[in-house]
Amino acid sequence: MLYENKFNEPMITYGQMNLLFSIRNLWRDIATWSRAYMINRTSNLKIAEETFQRLYKIPQEFGNILQYFISYDHSVQFVQMLSQQIVLFRSLLDALIAGDTNAVNQTVQKLYRLADERAAFMAAINPFWNETVMRNLIYAFYQYTFDEVTSFLSGNYSKDIEIYDRLLHHSDTMGDYFTQGLFNYITASQQNGNSTTRSDC
Repeated sequence: MLYENKFNEPMITYGQMNLLFSIRNLWRDIATWSRAYMINRTSNLKIAEETFQRLYKIPQEFGNILQYFISYDHSVQFVQMLSQQIVLFRSLLDALIAGDTNAVNQTVQKLYRLADERAAFMAAINPFWNETVMRNLIYAFYQYTFDEVTSFLSGNYSKDIEIYDRLLHHSDTMGDYFTQGLFNYITASQQNGNSTTRSDC
């Protein structure tokens, strides 16, 4: 049930608000668990694989929420793309640790191709997600991640921490843009008399 608004402005339910807040935080979770995996993997800690598995759960957490707002098939496709990104991040980290320049370059190329595909896909399913903006946000996320990893591996820990702080801030920016797009999508559908969310939100 939507809350009444005497100014006739678009509103969302309390459940929708909580879902949007949760999905916003998942962007920061990717940065946080990616860093945890990087540190554990480079330190050869036994917990590294468990940390990766936790990181790998995040795309499904996205999907569990997204399916309340977009079609199930689209949410599955988003999960697959984000899962690919995380697998490629692991491959990139392995290549950097091994000093395999060719593998590093190949993986980076795959990541950027995936970013282009994901940005185009997201713009196609929601008119409030701009392809160029989304692509630039993903590119910047990649660059911060690359810089973070290389600084850590080179032992420049002060720079690494500085970059990680920027990455967290950028993750919040991504979360804001993503959830604003969902909010606009929901409220525009209300105004058009269409339902985009499940009734149990």
